[in-house]
Amino acid sequence: MVTSLARQAVIIKSGNDTSILTGNYELAYALGFLANQTGISIPEGDVEIRDLQERILEELKNKTTEDERMRRLLRMVRLYNPDPAWDAQMAELLRLGLSEKCPWDFHRA
Repeated sequence: MVTSLARQAVIIKSGNDTSILTGNYELAYALGFLANQTGISIPEGDVEIRDLQERILEELKNKTTEDERMRRLLRMVRLYNPDPAWDAQMAELLRLGLSEKCPWDFHRA
């Protein structure tokens, strides 16, 4: 349940200029999604969410996109200060973002 809510929240928030990420669950999905959409590889195994956030932001710092939703998502990821906690649902959300086949589809099958 948490995974589908976090996924939907990120997709909805990416369509709004004033949205922010509100938790590590949303961040985990967002990081996986950004990596998926931009071709960034994510290391296997245990993850420190702050390290992963920094790595993805570093990889994307000189890249531009015409997609307004991606720009908003990237801004939200830059602004979010993650808690160091990591759990199985966050790992699942990261994997979900990494395997996303229907970007921006709110009602994914």
